[in-house]
Amino acid sequence: MPVERVIDTVGAGDGFATGVISALLEGRDMRQACARGNPIGALTIQVIGDSEGLPTRAALDALEALDANDKTAKAALDIA
Repeated sequence: MPVERVIDTVGAGDGFATGVISALLEGRDMRQACARGNPIGALTIQVIGDSEGLPTRAALDALEALDANDKTAKAALDIA
């Protein structure tokens, strides 16, 4: 997922893992789980800190509802 600017990479792996694990716990397959993990990791690198960039559930739901062509980490940040 493209990002406009990388601020801090701390927490990127944790954000990705959070997305993957939460999707798997919801019964999604690995492809869907990675599709959730990627934007969460992209969000975390655009702010300082390890958890400050994690989306709320509402922001995550809105991000997942976007058309694939509209998915950018900036769009996700705008809804968070």
